[in-house]
Amino acid sequence: MVLALYTPINLPEVEFDRQQFITWHEANRKRTTNNIGHCTKDFISPWLVSFAYQKESGWNESLLKVIPNLKHIVENYLPFTDITYINFLEQKIPCMLHRDRTSQATINSNDQPDSYKAFMVYDKPLMYFQKDKDIEDKLYIKHPNNLTKWFAVNNYDALHASDLPTDPDRKIIMTISGELDIIKHRQILKMSLKKFKDYIITL
Repeated sequence: MVLALYTPINLPEVEFDRQQFITWHEANRKRTTNNIGHCTKDFISPWLVSFAYQKESGWNESLLKVIPNLKHIVENYLPFTDITYINFLEQKIPCMLHRDRTSQATINSNDQPDSYKAFMVYDKPLMYFQKDKDIEDKLYIKHPNNLTKWFAVNNYDALHASDLPTDPDRKIIMTISGELDIIKHRQILKMSLKKFKDYIITL
């Protein structure tokens, strides 16, 4: 089977005002200070992070006023049995080539990609995959922004990175960490791979 690295995901649209969300994020963001979750040596974290949800403290109520339908989508459409956190990552320096530690120790290639994310503010295609760190063969993602903000990536099996946005462009991505409901995930993945076949990136 061909291993999928990236696909848009068929989930309901996240509804929010761009500037209102940016204002909220800027008031809540902090610099990430560790590389937990990344398995590439010497990786430097390029993000400022804000949180919509953390398992120990629950939902950020001020964020739910900015994105009123996010909680409904998470609880009714996303394929998770348990969520550790939902955060927003804003890239502030170039993102180095790296691999991430997969959160699904038992997941197989038929269930990839398995890392759920959403474009919140994303003005140009900046994320890319690369087969070899010593050979520059950047394969940039394509995304149907008019159809969905959601996407899934296989961030474990392939090197990936992102160019740095230049003013006035911004890049803020939502990422979700938790335990997948594999059956529900497979259903969403199968539907998405069929619907967005022209956008899929494979290994």
